[in-house]
Amino acid sequence: MKILKTSLIASVIVLCVSPAIGQIRIPVTNNDLRHNLEKVIADFPQELSSIKGTMIERNPQTVEYATLLKFDGAEENTVTQYISSKPVYSWQATVLTSEDFDEASKKYKWLCNQLKVMTINMGNGYTFSLNGDYEAPDDSKKFTVSTFHLTPAATYMPKLKIEVGMQFYFPEWKVVLRVYQKEREDNERGDINED
Repeated sequence: MKILKTSLIASVIVLCVSPAIGQIRIPVTNNDLRHNLEKVIADFPQELSSIKGTMIERNPQTVEYATLLKFDGAEENTVTQYISSKPVYSWQATVLTSEDFDEASKKYKWLCNQLKVMTINMGNGYTFSLNGDYEAPDDSKKFTVSTFHLTPAATYMPKLKIEVGMQFYFPEWKVVLRVYQKEREDNERGDINED
C-alpha cells in the first residue's frame, strides 16, 4: 500500500511538472552565425585580410571589398576600408531585406537575442560573451541600432563593437549585422596635431 501511494504521488508530481519543464527555454545559439562572427573578430587584428576578397568599389573615403566568408544566413556580406592615415576596417552582413516592418523587427530582435546568449571562442583559451542593450524598433523611426561589446574586453581590441541595425530604405527595411572597431569613444578626445 505504501509503495502504491508513493508511486501515485510521484506520478502526479511528474504530470504537474512536465508541462512546466516543456516551457523552459534554453538559449540556443545559431552555430553558423557564431562561427562567422568568430572568424570576423579573430581576423580584426590582421585588418580582415583572411576574409577580404576582391575590390567592389572605391570612393574617396572608402574601399568596399567582397568577402571570402560563406555566411548562409546573410543576403550579402562585405568588408569596408575607411581611408585615413591608419586604415580602419569594418565588416557588414545584410541578413534581411523586407517591405514588412514586423518581419524585419522579428529578425532584428532574433539577431539581438542570439548575440546576448552567444559565447565567442577565440582559441588559446580566450572566450568572450557579448554584452549590450536591446533598442526596440519603432516604425515611426527610420533607424534603430543595438550595440554589443566583448566581455571581458579584449585587450588587443578594446574598442571592438558588434552592432545590429534596422534601417528603412524606401520601400524596404534592411536588417544588418556589423563588426567594427571605433577609432575613439564619443567622449574621448582625438589627437591634436600641433603644426
